[in-house]
Amino acid sequence: MIQISVINESTLLSDSAVSAILPALQTQWNRDLASVWSVEEVSLALVPKSTQPAPGSYWMVFLDNSDQAGALGYHDLTPEGLPLAKIFVETANEAGEPVNLVASHEMCEMAVDPYINCAFQDLSGYFWAGEVCDPVEAPQYAYQIDGVTVSDFVTPAYFGYEYASGPYDFKGYASGPFVVLPGGYAQVFVPRFGWIQITGDDASKGSRAYPHPGSRRERRRRGRANWRRSVLQR
Repeated sequence: MIQISVINESTLLSDSAVSAILPALQTQWNRDLASVWSVEEVSLALVPKSTQPAPGSYWMVFLDNSDQAGALGYHDLTPEGLPLAKIFVETANEAGEPVNLVASHEMCEMAVDPYINCAFQDLSGYFWAGEVCDPVEAPQYAYQIDGVTVSDFVTPAYFGYEYASGPYDFKGYASGPFVVLPGGYAQVFVPRFGWIQITGDDASKGSRAYPHPGSRRERRRRGRANWRRSVLQR
């Protein structure tokens, strides 16, 4: 079983508030993600202040402000080189995004593509990043677990070809493979262009967007070997 050490370094979110959302996140991983993506089960536990995370655990860290422009959350590495999800509380609040929705988004993507090195090829020869929440990330596609709002996510059929049978996302909103819903986006590797970003409002896959530092797309371009490992000051 995967262990996730949940670390609250935010001054805006109490430990009790963090603890209140953990059962829903654990249920989403073990019940919903596991049934669709066959991921190993997980246990999330809040790490008391002044103590260190358990060796060999993934991390989920709540911080106040994003250290990368425009990022409400992103993946990083623990000092052991294991997956880490960062959630920025004040940045999420300013964007009007519920912190629990950001946490769910980052957790789901950490579960399915923990090292951000997974991509799926479509019939055009483009490679779509294995980010399972981005194409359906808008709040209107979210759902509730015990009163906690969590993110929708795409299924393996989403990354299939036109003959793949649905559902293409957990809640059944996407109409087919490689469909980006309004309010969502996807990162696509196009030969001769590299990684681009498309949104549900783009007219075509050719719309280009340059990666900002710390974005998943920029990290894919940079490569895991060049990621900066996080240091926890407790």
